[in-house]
Amino acid sequence: MIPVIDLAPERPGPEHGTAEEISDACRRTGFFVVRGHGIAREVFDDAYDASLRFFRLPLERKREFPMSTSTARGDNDYSPYGYSALLSENAYAYTGKPGMPADYVEKFSTGRLILDDEEKLPFPEDESGAQLRASLKRYFAACETVAGRIAELLALALDLPRDFFATRTNTSNDSLRSHLYPGVAPEFLNDQGMGQHTDGTLITLLTQDGPGLQLRDRSGRWLDIDVPERDSFIVNIGDLMARWSNDEYVSTPHRVRLADRRRQSIVFFKLANDDTVIECFPKFASDRPAKYEPIRYEDYSLQKMNLLFGREDAR
Repeated sequence: MIPVIDLAPERPGPEHGTAEEISDACRRTGFFVVRGHGIAREVFDDAYDASLRFFRLPLERKREFPMSTSTARGDNDYSPYGYSALLSENAYAYTGKPGMPADYVEKFSTGRLILDDEEKLPFPEDESGAQLRASLKRYFAACETVAGRIAELLALALDLPRDFFATRTNTSNDSLRSHLYPGVAPEFLNDQGMGQHTDGTLITLLTQDGPGLQLRDRSGRWLDIDVPERDSFIVNIGDLMARWSNDEYVSTPHRVRLADRRRQSIVFFKLANDDTVIECFPKFASDRPAKYEPIRYEDYSLQKMNLLFGREDAR
């Protein structure tokens, strides 16, 4: 059972207690559930309903909005925008394991540019497309708020300035990806929805409407994460926090297994500013060497995303 942490502002006790709960979860499993975040249930329902309406469109129609990773921000921007079909991405490749099966999941993705209503993005230009854009915009903004609060609490737990992570993530190209996993089809050869991987994030926020998500514990066992409430965030720290903490905080491998029913999830990835240097905090290298060389986030991100999309480094 992963820890459940209440972010409700009226919760009794000092916030340092909540910060320590999060820090302890990051050390033990790298996963925890967040409730009491103050986001209205309708924000979740609207995003799920609008996403499902899009996924129910004919494949030919959905392919009119292909996922692009080159936006107005430049060719090296890997924030995904648009639709990606079943078997078009491979989480194994993202972790440096080519040749493994691709992921059996559809995705519709967006990023920080959705906050600008004047930005041209790959959404259907009809009423359903407008609803999808509006609902994902609200969801994205809500996730930014919750991720910012969690990052602030992590800074307190690490004896850092309260705004340590805020000043290093305030222009990050965060992304939001709405997923649809079909039920297992008889002709499908395995139950892989998404292959085993860790996230290249500071933190990741996920919601879901059914089981399928699993994490691998330190003994190698795969454990189900079944949180029935669509409006409870499943949070995991990613590789950036693992690097900053010299692996004291655990970036835990996870995957999605297909079931006999459709499953939706929406995942928000909180990243770092391109010029942020990810390097071990001194407190985590006082009694052992740092495991990772310092690296600028932009360079780190390009390495990971080139693997995911099968591209050479463009620079």
